[in-house]
Amino acid sequence: MKVSQYMSQPVLSIAPKTDFHLAYDLMLSRRIHHLPVVDGERLLGIVGERDLLLAAAHFGPAVVPVEEIMRSPVVTVSASATIEHAARLLVLRRVGSLPVLDRRKAMVGIITETDMFKLTAGMLHPRPAPAGRRRKTASPKATGTKKPARKATTRKK
Repeated sequence: MKVSQYMSQPVLSIAPKTDFHLAYDLMLSRRIHHLPVVDGERLLGIVGERDLLLAAAHFGPAVVPVEEIMRSPVVTVSASATIEHAARLLVLRRVGSLPVLDRRKAMVGIITETDMFKLTAGMLHPRPAPAGRRRKTASPKATGTKKPARKATTRKK
């Protein structure tokens, strides 16, 4: 099982100059707990709901950009990594989410500890691979094996 089959996409992200109050309102309205901070396609950091609540307690109504609150560097995972690897990263690095990067290091998704709980509970199912990237199964001719002969059956009338 690959991360790319279970990640959420597209990813909602914010710019580094976004006020942390706006980031928190966005989390509440979208019912999410983590927001990657990006500059164009470059991942700069990540803020979690807990980070923003602590900022509210510390800064109050002051306007503070998320770049002053975000966590950086970000623990990430490859889209081709296994779910087991992602789960280990979440536990060992004590993070609640992992932005998913492709080979070019562009963010293509996010996988969270909630996704892992849903997967374990049978509530999260894999998405099919995109049409151009589906794995081909070997045909009997390609593997050098023959299809088993079909058994002739007679129908009862």
